[in-house]
Amino acid sequence: MREIQTAENKTLKLTNVVSRRIQPEEFNNMQIVLTQMHNFIKSNGAQPLGPLVQCIKLPSGPNPQPEVYMMQQATQLIPRMEAGYTMDAVLRVRNCLYAHYVGPMSQSGLASQKLNIMAFEHELELTGTVYTIFVNQDDDEGVVDTFMETK
Repeated sequence: MREIQTAENKTLKLTNVVSRRIQPEEFNNMQIVLTQMHNFIKSNGAQPLGPLVQCIKLPSGPNPQPEVYMMQQATQLIPRMEAGYTMDAVLRVRNCLYAHYVGPMSQSGLASQKLNIMAFEHELELTGTVYTIFVNQDDDEGVVDTFMETK
């Protein structure tokens, strides 16, 4: 039997994180965007470290458009950023709902769905920000950790 493991009150902590907002017209060229990000990190004397992180922020208000960011930890702080990139020495997000998913990548969205149900059942208010960490993946199987920020 498959199970998506969940927990409450988890903290996501990332260090030396390079972030780049992805525009809707770039979604079809994601591999190019990620290669550019890795090249940017390397050209500044650092190396990409750890798995790729996707952050989706859903602003409040009428007709909200999701903001998508790709994040990559680096081996060291990069002092000068190029346009489009930001850097956080430490990114700490407290009070998150957490899900650990292992299974087909095509079904990895179930982790977010389970956390939304968990928030509903426990009457927890979400901020609308979701961090998805692609821990490991091969052809179809993958390991994904999902963090949802609560208010």
